[in-house]
Amino acid sequence: MTADEVIGWFKAAPMGSRHQRMIWAARKIAHLTGVTEGRAYQMLLIALIEAEGSDEAKCPQHGKGLAGAGPSAPSR
Repeated sequence: MTADEVIGWFKAAPMGSRHQRMIWAARKIAHLTGVTEGRAYQMLLIALIEAEGSDEAKCPQHGKGLAGAGPSAPSR
């Protein structure tokens, strides 16, 4: 199963928290491929991380990481 297919199952998951959608998608992927749910969850997690990384490479202002999160204190 390709990374795009794995992400597609994640996007097709019913609404809920990100974790709930990942579990739902992992169960679906495990059922379709015959791997364990744990392995399917790992595959999904890796695919999502890689997709986020490629999105950040395309749009550098969103790739700030934790250092750029939240409001910054005014400098004096």
